[in-house]
Amino acid sequence: MHVPTPLARPAALGAALAAAALLVAAPVARADDDGWQPYRGTDSDYAAGTLCPFHLHIAALVDGEETRTVSRHPDGSPATVLWRGPLILRYTNVDTGASVDRDQSGRATEYLRTDGSVLWDVPRNSHISARIHPGNPYHAVGDYLLSGGAVLLVHPDHQVEVLVQHRVENLCATLA
Repeated sequence: MHVPTPLARPAALGAALAAAALLVAAPVARADDDGWQPYRGTDSDYAAGTLCPFHLHIAALVDGEETRTVSRHPDGSPATVLWRGPLILRYTNVDTGASVDRDQSGRATEYLRTDGSVLWDVPRNSHISARIHPGNPYHAVGDYLLSGGAVLLVHPDHQVEVLVQHRVENLCATLA
């Protein structure tokens, strides 16, 4: 998953989710939300210094992601969205031509909170990437592939905070 998607969780993950759940408004389930919908991302370009010290291009080689809204806030906006499916991305250092392909397939649960933040819960057998931009007070700049379980909090100002991580690859370092 590139955005970031619950199975067996380590104790730290469970504690983080329990604390986060207290901050989420009680969503209202709707019967018409039981269908999976395709989701297709778009290729992305990041100028040198934006994520990596070089121009980074990200393209989907396989994109079969699907989403399903399972609960809504009282105003009808999505509260909990499930993500699943295959996703393989190619990361390219445009300056050198070096590239790597990374499997980000799996599942995730996205909690859209009433304060404008978004909490991502990614189970142990899934993957997610976190794109950290300059000025982020929570993490070093870069594009990180998180595997083996992760919890991310995207603040209302779009700053990403990694609450739980297991395996991490800094794709900027890999392609440098």
